[in-house]
Order: sequence, then C-alpha cells, then structure tokens
Amino acid sequence: MKLWTRLSVPAAVIPIYGTTLADMLGYTLMIPLLPALAARYHASYFIAGMLISVPAFCSMFSSPVWGRVSDRVGRKSIMLISQAVTLAGYVMLALAHSLFWLFLARVISGLGAGNLSAAQSYIADVTKERQRDQAFALYGAVFGAAFVIGPVTASLLMRHGIQFPFYLASALEAFNIALTLALIPWSIGKHEVEEEIAKVAREAMRPPVLWLLLRQFLFIAGVMYFLSGFALYLHATLHASVKQVGWMLAGAGILGGAVQGVIVAPLAARAGERFVAQIGFVFLLAGYALLYFVAGMPLFVVVVALWAIGAAMVEPSIMAALSLSIPKRERGALMGISDSVNSIALIVAPAASGAVIGANSRLIGVLPAAATIAAFFIGFGKSVNRRSNRERPPSRKPARNRR
Repeated sequence: MKLWTRLSVPAAVIPIYGTTLADMLGYTLMIPLLPALAARYHASYFIAGMLISVPAFCSMFSSPVWGRVSDRVGRKSIMLISQAVTLAGYVMLALAHSLFWLFLARVISGLGAGNLSAAQSYIADVTKERQRDQAFALYGAVFGAAFVIGPVTASLLMRHGIQFPFYLASALEAFNIALTLALIPWSIGKHEVEEEIAKVAREAMRPPVLWLLLRQFLFIAGVMYFLSGFALYLHATLHASVKQVGWMLAGAGILGGAVQGVIVAPLAARAGERFVAQIGFVFLLAGYALLYFVAGMPLFVVVVALWAIGAAMVEPSIMAALSLSIPKRERGALMGISDSVNSIALIVAPAASGAVIGANSRLIGVLPAAATIAAFFIGFGKSVNRRSNRERPPSRKPARNRR
C-alpha cells in the first residue's frame, strides 16, 4: 500500500487494471498462433493478418457508440455488455472448425469491442490531472504484462491443440465479467450529455485534437503492423517456433512494462508528454530501420528492444494528452472516436503486414518507418495546450455594486 501511495494514483483504478489485463490476455494469445492457423486452414499470410483486421473493422463502428452510451448510463453497464459479446466471440473461436467460423467469431468479438474506450474514460474520470500521466503509464504497463503472459501461455498450450488457448481466453473473459460486477462502481461515468456524437466528432476535428488523433493513428498503424506480423515474420525469415515467438513477445512486454511503470511518468512530469513521445518515436524509427539488416536472432532482439521502449513511451503520452483535450462529460465519446482511429489502423496494418511478408520479408520495416517519421515531424507542429484544457471550477467573479 505504501508503494501505491507513492505512485500517486487512486485505489479506484485498481479494478480497471485487472479487467484490462484479462481483456488483453485474450487478444495476445492469438498473435503467436497466426502461422499455425494459416497452415491449418491453408490460408495465406495476408488472410492470417485479416484475422486481426476484421475485428478492428467491426469495432471502428461499435466503439464510438459504446463510448457515447457509457457517458449516459455509466462505464460499468457498457463494459459488461461488451465483455459478454466478446466472451461469445471467444467461445465461437474455440469451437471453430473452418476459416469461415474463425472470421465470424472475430466479427462478433469486434462488435463487442467498447470495453477499452470505457476503461480509458473510467481512468480519466477517477484521476486528477496531476495523477493522469502516472495512471495511463500504469495502464500501459498492464498492456505490457499481457504481452508477457499471453504469448508464453499460448505457446505452452499449443501442444494440447490449437483450440486450447481460445478456451483459456473464454475463461479469462468470464472471470473479467465477474471482476467488473464485483469491483467497478455503477455510478462512475454518468454525465449529463448535452452533445451528440456528431458534435463531439466536430470537436475532435479542431486542429489541436486532430493532430493528436493523427499522431495516434500513425503510431498505432506502425506498432500493430509490426506486432501483427511478428510471428509471421519470424516464421518466414528465421524459421522460429511458436514457443520462440512467445518468449520474444514476453521479453518485449517485460521491457515495455518496465519503461512505462518507471520512466514515462517522471519524465513526462519534468519535460511534458510531447517530449516523451518524440523520444519514443526515435526509438521506434531506429528499430524499424534495422529490420532491413536482420539476418539472425541477435539483431532481431535489438530491434524488438528498441520497438518495445519506443512504444512504451509514446502510447501513454498520447492517451494522457487526449484525456485533457475535451470536457469531462464528453470524454467517453472522444475515447470512442480514439478507438475508431485505432481500429482504422488495425484494419489496414495487419493485412498489409501479411502481404509484405509474403512478398518480401526484408521490406517489412519500410511502411512503419514512414508512418513514424510523419508522426515525429507532426510533433513539432501544433499540439494540445494542456493549460487551456484543464477542468477548471466555474469562475467566481465578485458582483458589481449596482445603484
């Protein structure tokens, strides 16, 4: 408890970290299995990449709706509904016996995707501005933990059959629902809603917020391009096994979680989120550039380390800035729009990654490097003025004496 007090993050965020970890484990279990799924169903690397793109396509439409409704009825209700739909998708995935049923299961999982936007809004709801950098850094560290546990678990369960990791994902999502029911308050996130989704979308088109969303898109596109093709690239280039892929992703998760939990928040407090994000983009660019020269596992380990550090620095910095860019009562809708931006990147990136690996795996770093360069230079332009977006109490001007 003393350690938690030193982190300056309210205890109210502990349950959301638990539910987010359970959600992300279900996702990270899939990544090391893509080569095996491609071989089992005689699918190309492009089709294997589409297994990640399809749920992103569906969530692009569902996330803004879930986020907006969570502003009206509270975060907990929407989290429970989306978790139940996701659970149905995982059960179908475990029972699938053809490529058609695999894709249908992924469609259902994508339609239920709204949990993360509600979770991000919940964190912003229960934290003060001075706590938000630390809270989102720890939220990112939870993602890192999922990348440690999920891939290793998938590689260990693979020996019992390709469906067993998906049974585990179903059990985790059921446990996630129980956690949400028991620990998340019903009252969090209910705001008087005065704006419609279209109006919030227009607010998101303001240049400061728009620049943040554009940087987020470029960052997510590059990271997910590499991540979704991780196992396919290692299988095609270095002939790595599922177990090796799992341990590599676990190492990246440990390193990224350590960077987010220890370095990001103190550095952001001193130098600001934009500076942290810029340094992160430099690390990412170095990793993507080195991919062209990879001929063995040692250099690829260096690439993964640079990628993990860079992603760990950029992700919480952008999320913290976004949370301050719009009034509190509209935060769920903005996080929904943010999730839709992520979904657009997730639609394009995995399929493109699979296609490039299938054509020439040495060129895998070209597209994410270009996206990273663009995001880096955007960082020198307009950015959200945090001071002007702080949630201030109503001003109290002294009444003038009237005669």
